[in-house]
Amino acid sequence: MEATGGKRGQKRVNLPSAPQQKVVDLTVALLSEKCGGTFGRGFRLRAIGQRLYVQVSGRKIPLHLDFEAGPEAVQKRAWDLKGYLSTQVDGFDSDAWRGACAVERVKKGKTSQSRLDLDDVVARWKRLKLAEGIAESTFQRNHLPILQRLDSRRPLSEESLLSAIEGAKVGTLHRRRLIPFLRKVVKVCGGTWNADLLDPLQSAVREPQRGQPFFPDEEVIRIVMHPSLSMPWRRVVAVMAVYGLRPWEAWIAEPCNKRPGCAWIKEGKTNNRGTTKPRQVPPFHPEWVEDFALEQLWTQTLPSRAGKARSGWSVNQRLRQTGILQRGSSTAYGFRHAYARRLHSPRYRVTDTHAALFMGHTVAVHNQVYREWLGGEDPIGVYFD
Repeated sequence: MEATGGKRGQKRVNLPSAPQQKVVDLTVALLSEKCGGTFGRGFRLRAIGQRLYVQVSGRKIPLHLDFEAGPEAVQKRAWDLKGYLSTQVDGFDSDAWRGACAVERVKKGKTSQSRLDLDDVVARWKRLKLAEGIAESTFQRNHLPILQRLDSRRPLSEESLLSAIEGAKVGTLHRRRLIPFLRKVVKVCGGTWNADLLDPLQSAVREPQRGQPFFPDEEVIRIVMHPSLSMPWRRVVAVMAVYGLRPWEAWIAEPCNKRPGCAWIKEGKTNNRGTTKPRQVPPFHPEWVEDFALEQLWTQTLPSRAGKARSGWSVNQRLRQTGILQRGSSTAYGFRHAYARRLHSPRYRVTDTHAALFMGHTVAVHNQVYREWLGGEDPIGVYFD
């Protein structure tokens, strides 16, 4: 994570001396704001692991402090570095700077991992992630439950890590993400990661993929037009059904200005391969645009939700609370799966390339996820009907 300081032409800020500054919580963005005017153009404050660095004129300078240090120490060290740089006429002397920091330097974590209990690990990881800018609620929801699976006395031991990993279902996305997460936790806390033992568990053999549930057309119409569904939620459900959207995309979808009847998804999906482009999505079935009165539904205020990552949960909760769906039955993703099925039906005969474009993923992903379970259609034979 990094933040940028002053730019060319900006008036430099005359900050008060360090003792006069109000001590505030340590974050990369805040420290950059305080020090940007001091260092001037080209200033970068970077957090690499637990360590803080300043990048000035292409040189990465360690502050010789980590997130175990208090905000006062970090602010003071930033001012010390400013003063030190002003004395360096013949170029920066990294050895001399290291020596100048030696008295107050925070020792690198050589504490045995066996001395760290779970509370220590949680505290270190939390401080790092909050400094990187994640919200407290995100930490509580996504990070803390995983950390709490570790042994309370020896959380970084091989037995503790192995137990936490084996608790995740084989071949799932959760397990594939869990191992890199734990590997970074171990590194941040100064532990040892046994790659030979733990890494192979990430690519364990997958269990056979279950058939993907989808809503037949009659079920889609019943759900969208159900009298118990309020108009704001009807908008969400209708655009998911007509355009095959991911649940969170229903909150950012807009009517397409270039092609009436189509939807415009202004934000792509981000994953470890990058971010997909915004896209136009045609309606299938086209008559549903009029049948569901989408022109009027677009004007409805969107309902609240429990965050982007839990948009599907929000839709499922609404449909189950109103009795439209029974608990344990199909979920909101059934609308997207039904859209994929309609694309490849004999009525439309959309190619895999165009189907992947409409749905906002690659052809490889489309074939992997949908082709094996669509059923009822012969991918080649439909062209000869």
